[in-house]
Amino acid sequence: MITHGECGKTWTGLRRAHCPACHETFNSDSAAERHRVGKPGIDRRCVDPASVGLIPIEQPWGTCWQAPGTDLRFTAGVTDEAA
Repeated sequence: MITHGECGKTWTGLRRAHCPACHETFNSDSAAERHRVGKPGIDRRCVDPASVGLIPIEQPWGTCWQAPGTDLRFTAGVTDEAA
């Protein structure tokens, strides 16, 4: 278990990424990178993870944002009746 000293959020997993600016936790570096816009050192900033297509997955230790995949458990609004 890892705890961020500044915000106190905790998470687990070797591939997780935690943004030191907005303190959101992401499933991977690529998911974390998706929520950042602008040019580094000029106007780089965080945006709402949902606004760039990431979905929140509740874990025992808190929310983890990730890109939706082919596993339908993590795809919002999908039903078996869509066929």
